[in-house]
Amino acid sequence: MPIYEYRCHDCKKISSFLLLRASEEIDPYCKSCGSKNVDRIISRVAVLKSEEKRMESLLDPTKFSDIDENDPSSIEKFMKKMGKELGDEMGEGFEESMYEAMEAEQSTDESSFVSES
Repeated sequence: MPIYEYRCHDCKKISSFLLLRASEEIDPYCKSCGSKNVDRIISRVAVLKSEEKRMESLLDPTKFSDIDENDPSSIEKFMKKMGKELGDEMGEGFEESMYEAMEAEQSTDESSFVSES
């Protein structure tokens, strides 16, 4: 079952189409804006790993060496890497929600510091 991907010339988004048979024909369009002004692109190759191999890969200590827990961009990069490894890429709002959570944590830390004084 092939998956074909097309890039829209109008909005630059990529649309994927799963075909049940290689002989099946499609009329590609942009799933985001509906434009038919699309070109087929070369897709990434997917290498399937077992669940066990993916978990082993995530627990590899070398993957944690460049993480700085005080740097939001470092944590964000690591979380995106984990998401890809688990087969679930982070959504567009991931970065924003992460910064909101960090700001909330900082304000909690600051208020506890003030109350202790």
